Amino acid sequence: MKAQQFIKDHGLERAKELLKRLHELGCPDDMQITVINGMWHRTANGFTYPELKRLVESVDKVNQRGGYLATKELLSFSIVHQEAFGKDAVSDETINSLKGEIADYESIYGEGNEKI
Repeated sequence: MKAQQFIKDHGLERAKELLKRLHELGCPDDMQITVINGMWHRTANGFTYPELKRLVESVDKVNQRGGYLATKELLSFSIVHQEAFGKDAVSDETINSLKGEIADYESIYGEGNEKI
């Protein structure tokens, strides 16, 4: 199971609960895990704590900005603003961060789905 599938199947709040539990247990960053019948297990083809954490943080940031469409608009505005006023106005890091968050969101929910 991929981290995206875990969030699709169990929801964002359950993913946050799993992250908290794994953190409390000191889960190594490279340990592969999967969830079967609500219980997490070590596996050779699962997802890692950092993968799940990145996805949860990306979805949270997209939701904090007003959702998927609002974040896409912010990205478009940022690109235009950078082209007009330069990288001092909007950094490449900001644009790349927005692109990454949008890509993570789309990898879970698809394009245009306002799933929270």
